[in-house]
Amino acid sequence: MVRGLALTCVGLLLCLPSVRPAAHNWFSDFSTGREEFEECCGYQDCHTAKSLGYPEIRKRGDGGYNVRLGKFTLEYDFPAVHVSQDSDTWICFMGEATNHPDPLCIFLPAGMM
Repeated sequence: MVRGLALTCVGLLLCLPSVRPAAHNWFSDFSTGREEFEECCGYQDCHTAKSLGYPEIRKRGDGGYNVRLGKFTLEYDFPAVHVSQDSDTWICFMGEATNHPDPLCIFLPAGMM
């Protein structure tokens, strides 16, 4: 896949380009700080706070953040806390929000950090 370009294939011979929003390509440029998931995430792992129903986000005394996602509290520690590259708050995790999500990164607007 070319950065910002994905191919949608029909059958074996016809592949059509489909463009993903360029504004969101920056997720994988950041680190989780975890050995097993060095790059933060991809399109399927990041969600705006709005799309998640504006979960409660609390800054801890150590500079990390806790995000309340349903019955789960996700803990984001540095270096997995980053400044958002747009005006949105992005919460990135593996799995589903309703079934033991595994935190990857959080992106906060500069004024929230």
